[in-house]
Amino acid sequence: MQHALGISERHSESYRNYFLASKDSPDDLAWQALVANGLAKAGKAPEWSCGDVVYQVTEAGKTVAISALPEPKKRTRYDEYLHSEVCESFAEWLGIELPVYEEREVGRYKYEYRMVRRSRAYWDSYCDIRGEWKPTMKAAKASYKEALRAVKGNAPEVQS
Repeated sequence: MQHALGISERHSESYRNYFLASKDSPDDLAWQALVANGLAKAGKAPEWSCGDVVYQVTEAGKTVAISALPEPKKRTRYDEYLHSEVCESFAEWLGIELPVYEEREVGRYKYEYRMVRRSRAYWDSYCDIRGEWKPTMKAAKASYKEALRAVKGNAPEVQS
């Protein structure tokens, strides 16, 4: 009945009220039991449809279907992000500073790369974590990860 009404735990207002079934199918047998209990009514399906019978939920059936819905789950932080009207990435929305690559030319058509994490707390050129200059982006990322581990290892532990 919830499917026929188009309701779910996040959307409890009905926007439709029909269910098409083929004669003597498992769905048809289940709906016949609902009709017998006064929770639904049956009718002839339209010519254009592929079903034989169309079922509609009665007011008593709507009450039962809505009351059987589970409580909505608490929204996660990601759900909150999806429902906020922002144009930033999830990490930016959380306030996480993502690392970026810097590049410099070291010869004709040759570049070196390093990965850094800039802090918005100061100014654009301030980097709180910085890897070494490397010939490839992959090596630069590995160097950045080493620098990150070193900073995390030297950070003072917070005691509760």
